[in-house]
Amino acid sequence: MAIPPEAVEVIGVLPPVDSVTGFQVTPVVGIIPPDLHYHASQDEVSAVFEMPLAEALRLGRYHPLDIHRRGNDHRVWLSWYQHYFVWGMTAGIIRELALQIGARP
Repeated sequence: MAIPPEAVEVIGVLPPVDSVTGFQVTPVVGIIPPDLHYHASQDEVSAVFEMPLAEALRLGRYHPLDIHRRGNDHRVWLSWYQHYFVWGMTAGIIRELALQIGARP
């Protein structure tokens, strides 16, 4: 996702997240202007959509799926919003944000 860094008002940083495929992501939480124009990389995302923050931070919307991959057990988080399926690292990062701010199920 090509979002110009100068367009983001950074609020904070979440703990780094390791993917099951071996890379690490450091989630940065920030606010972007509602009229910001950006280009999504088709190699990274299948769709870009908006979800109300209160809905995204509702812990009860995330469901665990335990998987075994590359010789290790992993918990993957799953969620639906409208007709969008949010899962894996994306769902896990949003869920972690909810936990960090003290959201409840």
